[in-house]
Amino acid sequence: MRMSKYSQDVVRMLYENQPNHISGQFIADQLNISRAGVKKIIDQLKNDGCDIQSVNHKGHQLNALPDQWYSGIVQPIIEELDTFDQIEVYSTVDSTQLKAKQALVGNKNSFLILSDEQTEGRGRFNRNWSSSKGKGLWMSLVLRPNVPFALIPKFNLFIALGIRDAIQQFSNDRVAIKWPNDIYIGNKKICGFLTEMVANYDAIEAIICGIGINMNHVENDFNEEIRHRATSMRMHADDKINRYDFLKTLLYEINKRYNQFLNQPFETIREEYIAATNMWNRQLRFTENDHQFIGEAFDIDQDGFLLVKDDEGNLHRLMSADIDL
Repeated sequence: MRMSKYSQDVVRMLYENQPNHISGQFIADQLNISRAGVKKIIDQLKNDGCDIQSVNHKGHQLNALPDQWYSGIVQPIIEELDTFDQIEVYSTVDSTQLKAKQALVGNKNSFLILSDEQTEGRGRFNRNWSSSKGKGLWMSLVLRPNVPFALIPKFNLFIALGIRDAIQQFSNDRVAIKWPNDIYIGNKKICGFLTEMVANYDAIEAIICGIGINMNHVENDFNEEIRHRATSMRMHADDKINRYDFLKTLLYEINKRYNQFLNQPFETIREEYIAATNMWNRQLRFTENDHQFIGEAFDIDQDGFLLVKDDEGNLHRLMSADIDL
């Protein structure tokens, strides 16, 4: 069940006052509701999985939150940024990308869709993306850049750096980009993202960027067929990841790169991007529109195309391809 507006306010107050107790009377006064109403909400939150300690004459203290998003805590994170007009938080959706596409019709807003779970998450080439409940970060951003159609591949390059930089701040090991749409630690995938757009004539009406990040999975959360090639932030950190701290970092880094994308050519981040990528000096299998070849990537040009020399000595300039590491 979706929580009442008041429960979102209460969870926000508890979260922002950690590790202190706040009294039921204080909450009642702030929200202009009765003490009995507060007690009902606290009981509902406990029922929901919130670890709240309630002590007579001291009040309520939040020890731990369940593995789900509360819009009451996400909202202030969004408000700090100025990029998004609104956020929608769900406990389950078919896919955040589909929800975003439905929500962008008939408005000009930039917004964010966040869900605890996706039942039909799709990656590039329509692959299934396993989105186990409460373990990952599944979201879609809808942005409204005033740029020509041709700049979409460039957007991907900037956003990849933002996502990589955010994950790196929580990881003990090197986080790398696998051009063009994945983030890896070692030889294992930790994140995939997908950029789609809605365009009229030559103008872009919206960019919809769907992002899936394995946040708190442990090895047993991955089914056996992907275990050897999937990893999570938790598996490269000393502790469980605080989802709100990470979301804040992620949106900050994406916002930074998005503003760069709007104002600067790819050339300004090219060296940084090359240094952050994991495909150099190794034999790779490339698939481009059903055409397969073995080759080595040796550069990214100033337009963001990958330059590859295949094993027969031919040069390829790729805008997008599927790469097997």
